[in-house]
Amino acid sequence: MDRSGVCQVIMATHSPLLMACPGAQLLAMSKYGLAPVTLDATDHYRLMREFCADPKTFIDTMMED
Repeated sequence: MDRSGVCQVIMATHSPLLMACPGAQLLAMSKYGLAPVTLDATDHYRLMREFCADPKTFIDTMMED
């Protein structure tokens, strides 16, 4: 057991809150493989930001058609 106080956790999430953990290394998966990505470049972060900026319009837009 490593006692250096360092651990590695690999998880798949859609949560911008978990992605924002200090020191997190984010990787985006596409048909081309994995690539580093910043938090603000993720779709999940952009959706959360748009929702928080104007929840009513966001929900109205999502409910159309």
